[in-house]
Amino acid sequence: MANLATAQAAIPASANLAQRDVTPGLGHAVRLRPSDPNRIMHVAVALKLRNAASLQAFIARVSDPGSRARGRYLTPAQFSALYSPTASDAEQVASHLRHSGLSVTAVSANRTIIDVFGPVRAVQQAFGVTISDWHDRDQNRDFFGNDAQPVLPASLAPLVVSVAGLNNHYPRRHATRQPMGLATAAGPAGGYTPSDLRSAYDVTPLIGTTVPGSGQSLGLFELDSFNQANITMYDTHYTLLTVPPKPVTVDTGPTPNGGEPEVELDIEVMHALAPSAPITVWEGPNTDDGALDTYNAMVTSDTTPSNSTSWGVCEPNTTAAEMTALDNVFQQAAAQGQSFFAASGDDGAFDCAGATINPSGGLAVDSPADDPYVTGVGGTALTLSGSGGYGSEAAWSDRSRTPNVGSGGGLSTMFAHPAWQTGPGVQNADSNGMRQVPDVALDADPRTGYSVYVTDSGGAGWRMYGGTSASAPAWAAVTSLANTYANSQGFPNLGFANPRLYRLNTNQPPYPAFHDVISGNNLYYAATAGWDFATGWGSVDAYNLAQDLAATAGPPRVVPHGLPASSPRVPGVVPQSTPIPQPLLGLPPKPGGTFTQKIRARLD
Repeated sequence: MANLATAQAAIPASANLAQRDVTPGLGHAVRLRPSDPNRIMHVAVALKLRNAASLQAFIARVSDPGSRARGRYLTPAQFSALYSPTASDAEQVASHLRHSGLSVTAVSANRTIIDVFGPVRAVQQAFGVTISDWHDRDQNRDFFGNDAQPVLPASLAPLVVSVAGLNNHYPRRHATRQPMGLATAAGPAGGYTPSDLRSAYDVTPLIGTTVPGSGQSLGLFELDSFNQANITMYDTHYTLLTVPPKPVTVDTGPTPNGGEPEVELDIEVMHALAPSAPITVWEGPNTDDGALDTYNAMVTSDTTPSNSTSWGVCEPNTTAAEMTALDNVFQQAAAQGQSFFAASGDDGAFDCAGATINPSGGLAVDSPADDPYVTGVGGTALTLSGSGGYGSEAAWSDRSRTPNVGSGGGLSTMFAHPAWQTGPGVQNADSNGMRQVPDVALDADPRTGYSVYVTDSGGAGWRMYGGTSASAPAWAAVTSLANTYANSQGFPNLGFANPRLYRLNTNQPPYPAFHDVISGNNLYYAATAGWDFATGWGSVDAYNLAQDLAATAGPPRVVPHGLPASSPRVPGVVPQSTPIPQPLLGLPPKPGGTFTQKIRARLD
């Protein structure tokens, strides 16, 4: 008995992960068999950030236009020293994974993600789960996944946020649509041209003066690749002087999945509005671990101040653990002054509809547009005036298509209502204390879509595309121009956009920066005066927004005696025992893109 008691005492206590990390949608699937124990799996283990309350307070200060800390963004090295998991904590988790039979291929530069691979049996051993093969009746496809919460030693469970890659049930979707019917706009196959878009959204003054967008790099999150010949065809036809986009492969890179038109649409929309802005295209696998690694690569590189993603998944089709891991990435982006714009989805208030299945049974919003540190971008139907300028807009919806389509928007079931989300229309009869989406909007209706040159199922050629996939990169491009304008006036980049955008609509800015959309709906919620669930604050007047951001940017830079204005932040290493500092008021804002990172290559 004594020996038995000793043996039991030697068994380490275990604990579940704090956030649910079970394969979603199993109620609509049939278990087929246990997965092959020798099949190789790739998994990304996301670790918890330190000093969470201090980080959120810092982001609030550095994003507040009335604060002297405004624009005093962190470098990736500073963020890691203050908020990343410790090297010791990361090594403890990595040691457990290796001991379970998994191979550690990489620990991210910010120590928040440990990438591993190994056989199914080792994954099951490491996380106390059973991986099975399943069949989804609604989608008529097979997938693998776990049906129980991951378990870790009790000393390690509090360090781990999620285990991305335990299932592949719901890949991310791109929010791209083609019109049903005849094209009527000016492009070769219909669709608005670069000059149409610049005129409608008042971008031309920023292009035609001393603000070409050069030096303000744009970032694109993508899960497929692009054909440079198509981009060149578009740029040449519209006489755009651009820099070829730079692809960066993350992990094993993307597997072609029909998303090439999405990538090319994103690039061409950015070229239409900010032709001189360099674009980095971050291309990763369409898996939970691949998406997490790709977002993290964008943030740890810190080379692109304004970023866009048009790939998402409805909240019920992902996990709380995965959304928490992404939220940590976006918090780092906010602390570093990076803006992220995400398509809110093309299925109106019913975001899971396009995925064939909706476990929630109805209303749903899209991730990552639901994240409080991301700006969700909805869609409108744009009509030009007789002179080719801005005419009018309505919230985008179309019930003639099956499934119905429209501007994504509604209430998150994951994230609480953030403190900055205030203003006319925000608190309404549908508010329930949760994050409300979208924040802003732009043209997305395929019937009033964008002229693009892409390769799709019909081959390469001119097309007319729409969807919130177009409105999100358009907002990112406008932000790059606004950043350049602000920099020319001695002010920092916009950074985490939401607090500034909501404040502009709460207070009366010098210039009206938004077109308030008050007609139409998103298949459920109506567009109304002020903020609404269909279009947020509405679409942008780019020149007015740039002037407002410069006019309301808070105190100008404070440069200490003897330190040149162009000097970068002093990185320094902050010991773990050092209290979290107040914003470094004596230093100039961090110049964008000063930290580079070699992208990890996953080892097979």
